Formats: sequence, C-alpha cells, structure tokens
Amino acid sequence: MQYKIFEANMERLEKKLTRIANKCQKYGNDFTYEKVGEEYQEQKDEYGNKYFAKYILVEVTGTAIINDWQFVAAVDHTSRGNIIKKCPGINIEIPEKYYKSNPICEHCNSDRFRRNTYIVQNTKSGEFKQVGKSCLADFTHGMSADGIAHYISLHDELIQGKEPYTECGNKKYIDIKIALRYATETVLKFGYVKSDGDRPTKYRALEYYMVDNDNKGMMYEYRSMLKSEMEAVDFDVRSKKVIELSDKALAWILNQEESNNYIHNLKAICSAEYIAYDNFGILASLIPYYERAMEKEAQIKLESENCKLSDYVGNIGDRITVTIQDFKIVTSWETNYGITAIYKIMGEDGNVYTWKTTKGIGDQAKKITGTIKAHNEFMGIKQTEITRCRVA
Repeated sequence: MQYKIFEANMERLEKKLTRIANKCQKYGNDFTYEKVGEEYQEQKDEYGNKYFAKYILVEVTGTAIINDWQFVAAVDHTSRGNIIKKCPGINIEIPEKYYKSNPICEHCNSDRFRRNTYIVQNTKSGEFKQVGKSCLADFTHGMSADGIAHYISLHDELIQGKEPYTECGNKKYIDIKIALRYATETVLKFGYVKSDGDRPTKYRALEYYMVDNDNKGMMYEYRSMLKSEMEAVDFDVRSKKVIELSDKALAWILNQEESNNYIHNLKAICSAEYIAYDNFGILASLIPYYERAMEKEAQIKLESENCKLSDYVGNIGDRITVTIQDFKIVTSWETNYGITAIYKIMGEDGNVYTWKTTKGIGDQAKKITGTIKAHNEFMGIKQTEITRCRVA
C-alpha cells in the first residue's frame, strides 16, 4: 500500500517502522518499506498564509502468515460493541458475528474477561477464528501480542503521518522560479550582500516575498517598513528584466558540471520544483555567481577578438565625464545616512567605473561626472573609482 507522509513526520515514523521490521524478521514474516517519490501541497499556516509543504510517498507491505494461518484483525471489546482493527494490507471482510462477539477464545474455548482478542484466518479453507492472547502463538508460530500490536499500529501511524506533527518543525517551501525572482530583484535593487553582511540578500528577499504574500504573522510596523523599502526602489518581480535574468541563470546553472561542493548544492536546489525557506541563501547567491561567469566569458571573448579591454582612465584627482552604457549595484549596506551602494558602471568607451554613494543612479541616466579617486583591479578587470559625482 502507498501512503503520503508529511515530511516532518518521517523521522518519528521510520523509528516505528524499524521496530516493526525487526518484529517481522524475528517471526519470519515479509516486510518491505520504500520511499518511492515526493510531492508538494499548498497549505495554510495559523495566520492564513499560504505555503507549500513537502510530502514523502512511501510503500509498505507486510503480512503475518505462518502455517497456513494469517493474522487479519484485532478486536477491542467494549460495552457498545466491538471495534475491529484490520491489519494493514488486509482487504477481506471480517464476519459480522465478531461485531458483537464475547471475548471468547475459539481455540481453547475459554470464556473470560478480555479487553482484546485476535482474529486469524486459514489461507486455504478461509476459516476464521477468534483467539485469545495466549493461544495466538499457536496460529502465528510464536508471534506475540506485542508483535501483532505493531502490525495494527502500522496503519494508524501511516495515516496519522499525513498530518503535521506539532512537535516537529514545519518546513515551508516556495516555487523555485518565484523564489529566484525575488532574489534576482533584490540583487538588482540592492546588490548582493553575503550572510555575514548587513541585511543579507537571503533575508531581505525572503521578507519581501512574505510582504507580497500577505504574511499576517509579521508585525504591522515591520511589514510597513519593508513595504516602504520596496516602493522606494520600485521593487517588481514581474518585470521583463527580472524574469529574463532569473530564467537564464536557472537554465545556465543546471547545465554546469559539478566541479565543487558549492555547484553541487546549487544545482541540487535549483533542479527541484520547490525550495525550502532555509535554502534561500544559496539560491540568492546564484545571480551574482551567474553574472560574474557571464562577465568572465565576455572578457575572454573580447581578448580573443582583440577588442579594447577596460583600462584605467585619467589621473587621480581628474574630473571626468562618462557616457553610461549600463550599470548595476554590486552590493549595499545601511548607514545612518541611508543605504550606501557600490555601483559598477560600464562606459561607452569600453572602460569600467565604480562609485560608492547613498544617492543612486536613475534608470534614465545618460552621463555621470565625477572625480577620479583610485585605480583598482577586480578579477583581472581594471576599474576606475570615481567620487563626488553628478548624474545627468
């Protein structure tokens, strides 16, 4: 039989399955357990927020058959009638006479108070018998009532495994493409900030996702602050630029060779349909990693075609004007004066410039005038650092 188990229940469930398997081995009964797949289902948390939860598909088989007799059910005798609990995998109908039968053992014919009896069936004749705990061993080659209890509890445990277990962590998942778009737009608007930096990209991107998806568990003041941050930079995960960049980066990483642990982990995460919240960090690192790879490829291409490479411009202290071809934010951090960002500017002259500022460059910027502060080199590319800039 196949069961769908809530991810957080697997560890607890597998411990019980191990005990059941040991019982089966002891009594010579077949028992198999195998994970056969996984799927994701949309759920709601206590605040009504939607998220995806992961379920593991498992197949479990096992039957207590010995000496032509098989254990089929346990009977709980109550004043209101008997409760019959069939063994997992048993699809036969239990005779009606056991619905209200007294706790008598049909093997030794003893009639005394028992809370539980057990029903066995002959696999050749089809005969049923209700037996007591002591006589059960005669039909199951010594299998104890404890072993039978394990069989009975198996089905209940698997069924209960469908539901979240309150003592376990409730892992939440997001569609991988949606998550990457939030990471992409965060990098585009604020640059990439590592885990040990101020407002790491992985936290900022996840918080912005929560704002857009009505996270009612978030404090109102904090949610309002995040929403103001997003509005201030026109945060838009549906823009053409964001969708194209995230899709290209995702397709690119899936085709890379697993040359190190980082690439292996990144590919494993990106190849899944959904991503867990706690893996947001490594996913967010894909965009800067992809952009660096593209820049390196472009640099190699320029060198092979003998094209002009970036070079230092002017002298320290010179005032220059650069016609902007393109620009991006490399990284950013918060200060008492607002968000400070480092811009990487590609000039139409083929040279690379950097500018650290709290002001920012608008999307329609055409030229920038500034004073040369330093000449630097990053990943083999010469860069001219400028300061005290004016954007036209």
